[in-house]
Amino acid sequence: MISACLWHNPQVEAASGQIRIVTQDFAPLQWDNDGQPDGYVADFMLAVIDRVRDRLPVPVGPFEFLPWKRAMLMARLEPNVLLFSLSRTPEREDWFEWLGEVSPYGQYFYQLDTRPKIAVDRIEDLKTLKLRIGVQDGGNLYSYLKQLGFDETGNMVPITDYHQGIEMLYLGRLDLVPLTGFLAEASACRQGFDGARLKPVVFVEALAQPLWAVFSKGSDPQLVEAFREEMARLRENGFFEETYADHIESWQKLACGQ
Repeated sequence: MISACLWHNPQVEAASGQIRIVTQDFAPLQWDNDGQPDGYVADFMLAVIDRVRDRLPVPVGPFEFLPWKRAMLMARLEPNVLLFSLSRTPEREDWFEWLGEVSPYGQYFYQLDTRPKIAVDRIEDLKTLKLRIGVQDGGNLYSYLKQLGFDETGNMVPITDYHQGIEMLYLGRLDLVPLTGFLAEASACRQGFDGARLKPVVFVEALAQPLWAVFSKGSDPQLVEAFREEMARLRENGFFEETYADHIESWQKLACGQ
């Protein structure tokens, strides 16, 4: 099985013509589970790769879990790089070969219920308040908030990823962090915090859209098309929906001890 050889080793260099798999640790979508790729997106893409390799004799490298900015840069500079899970934005449209959707996605800004309630109706209203808002550096939310002028207010605090954001929120170093709605509580529980203390403040409606898998520009066109076709087939036969439901249910129970 291909999954047996796709371990986490960011030091491995891709061989010529090999598919290089890069992504960010983002449970339960894709994450490094004791040296093995896990998650519903990881399982979905592994199944796609198995089907593609039945059609094309293509070598596949290991999963590489990297900081998001580095993974994005790699996918923009090297051919045959497979990257997921990312939002499809107008700015990114010409950067990649878009393969298909891999996950629903929608973020809220969250605060702790132990802090004074932040009552706003729109994202823009946050600019008028003295808040420390954790935002992943290089992500599409960071770009969106800059467009709204948040970089001029000094409200944005760059963070590496949501793990760091959750920790800083619970330690009182941030007032707000963006988290995926259906994962927020379990994400906090998994880091040892009381996820029930998270309270949604405002929905990031402008960025509520599915996440995608992409190939870098310059990738083999035959390979790109094979991935598109196999991803579509696995969605049509219900494989993705079943994998998604199983992972979400088990992850929520394990994370918060339910």
